[in-house]
Amino acid sequence: MQYVRAALGEPPKRLFLQWGDLPLGLEEWVQPPATWRVVLYAHDGVARINGRSYPYFRGTGLLFPPYATCGHAKVGPPSLEVSAHFDFPETEEKTVALPLEFQYRQEWYDLLWFAGEHGMSGAERGKALVWHMLWTISEPTSKLRNQSRIYDAEDLIRSLMAKRFTVAELAQQLDVSQSTLLSWFQAEHNTTIQGFIRQTRAREACRMLTSTDLAVKTIAARVGVPDLQQFNKLVRQHCGLSPREYRQRAS
Repeated sequence: MQYVRAALGEPPKRLFLQWGDLPLGLEEWVQPPATWRVVLYAHDGVARINGRSYPYFRGTGLLFPPYATCGHAKVGPPSLEVSAHFDFPETEEKTVALPLEFQYRQEWYDLLWFAGEHGMSGAERGKALVWHMLWTISEPTSKLRNQSRIYDAEDLIRSLMAKRFTVAELAQQLDVSQSTLLSWFQAEHNTTIQGFIRQTRAREACRMLTSTDLAVKTIAARVGVPDLQQFNKLVRQHCGLSPREYRQRAS
């Protein structure tokens, strides 16, 4: 079971509800910073979150966390799903472990659907429902990774993404040895720290290419790869397309 860290001190401050039939074929996206998505499925299929596969069935809920590279594809005839996009107020209070995969209750599905059909009044109900749902599936932080400080390392990498930095500087800011830091990433992500940094930059680049109108050179600078030749190589290695081709395919 994969878990992620979240602070549930307050209900979501923004909420957007969707429902309908998942289109045929694979839908792919990158979760924006600070934005979560939960999907309650009414059909069978397969989802991917950061390279891991999650086969799901009717009654399965999946939680897609910020920054994650995501995708899902249904199996079988048309059926309806309901999803919520939301973010939380910035707080470190009441931090819990949330499973990426869970079984939902039918009343959650029905209530979330009802909230989505009732505009502003439904939005407030939806916030309360999502908050209740997440608290219900939450676990103590002891369920998190064996080395929970890897969260701090990942957050630090994201905050420094636009800059040049070394593994030694990361280790110094986290007050751990370089070898300890390397072992964390090898155990959790099966890659080196440099590999995780490349993945993080590529994911954020792909997100901005498909969700903003920023120039390619601006995006390249924001993810810390201002050399356009190197940026092109980074994106192509990640998704098999050049930045412009990737943007065009998503439009």
